Amino acid sequence: MLIRKLLFIVAALVLGAAHPAQALEYTVASDDSREVAEGVTYHHYRLDTGRGSMFIHTVAIDPLASYALMPVIANEKLNTVAPVKKLAEGVDAVAAINGGFFDTGKTRLPVGLVKIKRRIVFEQFLNRAVLGIDEHGQLDFDRFNLHSYIYIPAIDFSQQIHGYNRKRKENELIVFTPEFGKSTRTNEWGVEIVLHRISPDRVDKPFILLEPDRYIITSVNHQDTPIPPDGVVLSIHRPALEQLEWLKQVYPGMEMQLKSNVPPGWESYPYLLGGGPLLLKDGRDVLDPKLEKFSNYFSKPNARTAVARTLEGRSYIIVVDRAGGSGGATWEELTAICTDLLDCTDAMGFDGGGSSTMFLGDEIVNAPAGGGVRDVANILAVVPFESFI
Repeated sequence: MLIRKLLFIVAALVLGAAHPAQALEYTVASDDSREVAEGVTYHHYRLDTGRGSMFIHTVAIDPLASYALMPVIANEKLNTVAPVKKLAEGVDAVAAINGGFFDTGKTRLPVGLVKIKRRIVFEQFLNRAVLGIDEHGQLDFDRFNLHSYIYIPAIDFSQQIHGYNRKRKENELIVFTPEFGKSTRTNEWGVEIVLHRISPDRVDKPFILLEPDRYIITSVNHQDTPIPPDGVVLSIHRPALEQLEWLKQVYPGMEMQLKSNVPPGWESYPYLLGGGPLLLKDGRDVLDPKLEKFSNYFSKPNARTAVARTLEGRSYIIVVDRAGGSGGATWEELTAICTDLLDCTDAMGFDGGGSSTMFLGDEIVNAPAGGGVRDVANILAVVPFESFI
């Protein structure tokens, strides 16, 4: 048996950790593993800790494997949820975990940034962790809140975007994408600009060939505008129009760009998925739940979901059970699992508790808290690379 002791007191002094230092002692009582696909390996660990047993499920993706992690939203549409298994099978995933937080009430909308195939479909106003995935399937991690705006090169003008794929409020500019539905479902109190992506062959080319933020204006409407499959609709509330002189200067055929304040180098990333908290960044313990506006309620031992990577580029998806004899984990313990057990340098959490679910092959391999499988708004799936692009 392998006995490990994690001394966060030392780590905090050396690395400047943002949370109280703690120590965790554990014994790896068992480690069952099997190959899921070439270069993709599943491990089921049982740790004996001072609080009792802890069951951990991990899937590792080797850097040279022909698989990548890809966010998937439920039913290719916002405002909906579905089981992890259904969403994973829909994209031929060999493994998957639940993704970011979402409103479990009426709206079912994400609570965090979502970008799918180079198109932002939901905003993130809180300063929280975000997973970035580049066109090669490599992972990146950071913490930020999103600010987006439109830019019109012909008149050198910028205007703030207030949100994505949600009800337009007074004096707001909202972007609607196909993930919202067939049309904007807005009332007559506005103006709507239809934009199509600029690309030689917009529809039938892989998305990596599309310009990430350049669009062409094709028409201007007033309400309930159809959303083009290869574009977006800008919806502007009418009371704000008197202050928007730039609207008088736009016309069909003019270029318009959608910009955002993502970290340098992230502009071209086809996929982004918000969650939290950020656990590790470049080998440093950066856990700071208060900074990310998580209440103390979330810091107690619970079922956990996370994504991580090693210095060599191996990617991990992780679920810790709090059912079936497993006591769950705190965020500090989840950080310890990523650093000591898995040797990761970067990691972040996702939605946990009853949402924590791992799909593998054709089944759910963990024991979801509460005894049942919860429907979720999005997942992080391990897919063949040809599906990723």
